[in-house]
Amino acid sequence: MPDSRVGRRPGVGVLIIALASFVLLGLPDGGLGVAWPTIRGEFGQSLSDLGIVIASGSVGYLTVSGLYGRLHARFGTGFLLAGGSTLLAGGLLGVALAPTFVVVVMSAATMGAGGGLIDTGMNAHAALAFDIRSINLLHACYGIGATMGPIFVTFSLTGTGSWTAGYLAMAILQIVVLAGVWRRRRTWAADIGEPDGVGATGNAGAWLLVALFFLYTGVELGTGQWAFTLLTESRGYSTAAAGVWVAIYWGGLTAGRFGLGIVGHRLGPVPTLHGSVVVSLVGLGLLWVDPAGFGVIGLPITSLGLAAIFPTLIAVTPARLGAKRSTRSIGHQLAAANLGVAAIPWLLGIVAEQVGVAALAPGLFVAGLAFAVVHVVSVRQAAAG
Repeated sequence: MPDSRVGRRPGVGVLIIALASFVLLGLPDGGLGVAWPTIRGEFGQSLSDLGIVIASGSVGYLTVSGLYGRLHARFGTGFLLAGGSTLLAGGLLGVALAPTFVVVVMSAATMGAGGGLIDTGMNAHAALAFDIRSINLLHACYGIGATMGPIFVTFSLTGTGSWTAGYLAMAILQIVVLAGVWRRRRTWAADIGEPDGVGATGNAGAWLLVALFFLYTGVELGTGQWAFTLLTESRGYSTAAAGVWVAIYWGGLTAGRFGLGIVGHRLGPVPTLHGSVVVSLVGLGLLWVDPAGFGVIGLPITSLGLAAIFPTLIAVTPARLGAKRSTRSIGHQLAAANLGVAAIPWLLGIVAEQVGVAALAPGLFVAGLAFAVVHVVSVRQAAAG
């Protein structure tokens, strides 16, 4: 089945809520990598224990995203989005006020569950109800949040010596967004994309999409989470300079998605994905080789290349798998995405501890290359189907 584009624009109120929610999803994802050296120092944790925090969040996320089809059928989109916002706000407060590392890990699980409800609900609805430009704007707002996250935490660290103020600010903003989500919870259609009873991962196309989401998010979040450590502990960058470059990395995602939010309707999904894969591999290659010490410019190049991939894969899901299967299918895809978020950065951290922090850059390139291979196979399978 050929890829197609989503064709209609959402209502203004629904779109504003969706955009604001995605900003709040991005804040902690962007800020964690900057906060981690201080968190692990205060609680006496090892470098690779970042994987425990990420894995805890993924457990929460996987639990709700894997069950999202059933939860959606029973409660509807609006109620699940409100519940997700409540959980995310509570998790942010938990990290901000955590007296022990155990509380950080538990709060990460709460944040993961809340983020899973928001992310899966918004994406499942958008795949069927939003046009391609709105989907890109939605994910651009995640990039805004991820860009602001390192800035929040960097200011918090340089101003107070702790991550607490940055996470408190995130929690307050989430509570504000929660009020808007709760007020308009009944405006979301409860039956869009209801699964038709056919297993969403019952064919090769669905499994390939699952693999793509696993690898993509591993590369995107792996780069964002480990770039700060790579720059400060292997390449001699200061805390402030490395924090700025991490923010620039997340900013590249934002810029790319805003650009596609303007002109995305003029581009086909397959050419967009092809170009994105090539550009991201060039960026990861520069980060690895570090020519003349300027490999850091590979960070924004990588993020510009990655920008279109996630929203485009979401947009083509109904065309590749069928509209009625999209809600459950996207739940499975996002569950795989968060397995990638947990597994790939964690494995990179283990390699860095055994071989050295410098190994993070080639590890990221290998993960990007694996994504490129699966992408080519997926496109050929879709064309043949």
